[in-house]
Amino acid sequence: MTRYCMGTAMLRAVPPPDFRYVGLQPCPSGRGLVFFAVGAGIGTFGVGLALAGPELGALALAGAAGACTAMLVARGRGPLARGLGLRQVAMAIVPWGVRVDSALGLRVLRWAAVRSVNVDFIHEMDHATPSTRWSLVTIETDRELLGGRAAGSVSLECLEAHVQSYAEEAARSVALDLDGQRALEPGFEPAFEQLLFEARRMLHAGELGERLELPPASYREAGSRRSTPRACELLRLALGDSRAAAADPRPLAAVLAAELGETRLLERLCSLSACPHPLVAAVCRAAALRLGADVKRIGAVEEVCDFVADADLRELGAWAHA
Repeated sequence: MTRYCMGTAMLRAVPPPDFRYVGLQPCPSGRGLVFFAVGAGIGTFGVGLALAGPELGALALAGAAGACTAMLVARGRGPLARGLGLRQVAMAIVPWGVRVDSALGLRVLRWAAVRSVNVDFIHEMDHATPSTRWSLVTIETDRELLGGRAAGSVSLECLEAHVQSYAEEAARSVALDLDGQRALEPGFEPAFEQLLFEARRMLHAGELGERLELPPASYREAGSRRSTPRACELLRLALGDSRAAAADPRPLAAVLAAELGETRLLERLCSLSACPHPLVAAVCRAAALRLGADVKRIGAVEEVCDFVADADLRELGAWAHA
C-alpha cells in the first residue's frame, strides 16, 4: 500500500496492518482496586493475629503479612485506569477498525472515526531480564477517549503511525474498471453482486479480450476463458499501487483473477486479505479461497462481517466455494 501526495509525484510506502486481532479488556478502576487490596490485607492481618496471639512481635508480623498481601493483590490485578475522561471498555482491534463492547451493546468504529491510537507498555524484571507485563491502548475519536489493556506486548506500531492513511484507504470508492476511472455508486448494496456481474460481462462480451490477450472462449465450455501472461501482468498491476486512480480497482481485479483461474496471483491476493479497506479484504479473501488458498492462512470471509454488508458476505461466501 502506498500513500499518494496530492500536488506532487511522490508516493510514500505505507505498510499494511501487521495484526489480525488484538483483544483488550478494561483496566480496573483505582477505587475498586484499593477496596479489594485493603480488604485482602485486613483479612490476612486478622488471620495472622488469630493464629499468633496478642504478642507485639506477632502483631507486627501479621501487619506486615497483610501489607504484603495487599501489594501482591494490587500487582496481580494489573495497571489502573488513568487519564481524565478515559473510558475503559472491552475492545477488539482488527485490520478494518475497532469493535467496542460496552453496556450499550456492540458498536463498530471504522478507521475514519479514529483520530489516534496510542500504546504504552508496563515493564517488569523477571530474574534480571526485562519483560513487558501489560500493554495499555488508548483510542481517541472526535467524541471520546477509550482505553483497554492486554497482557504482555501487543504489536500495533504500524497502526499507531499510519491510522490516518488507513482511514484514507478504507474510504476509497470501488472501481468498475481496471483503470479506476468508473466508480461504483456510493452506498450501493450489494456491491459484490455488481462487481461480479461487471467482471463476467467484461469477460464474456470480449471487452477485455484484446487488452488481456485472452484466447477465444471454448464452445465446449460456454463462457470459459483461460488466462495469459499478459492478463496476469495487467491484473498484478491493478492489484498493486492504485492510489493515483480515482477509484480502487483491486476488488474488480481480484474477481477477474479468480474467474480466470489465475493462481499466479494467489500470493498477492493473500497479502491483501488484511487490507484496511474491508470490501477489498473480503473480495480478495474470497478470490484467494476460490483459487485454493488455505482458510487457516488468510482467514474466513466472515471475519469482516462487522464491516461489510450481510448481502455482500452471503454472495462472497457462495462465490468463494462455488
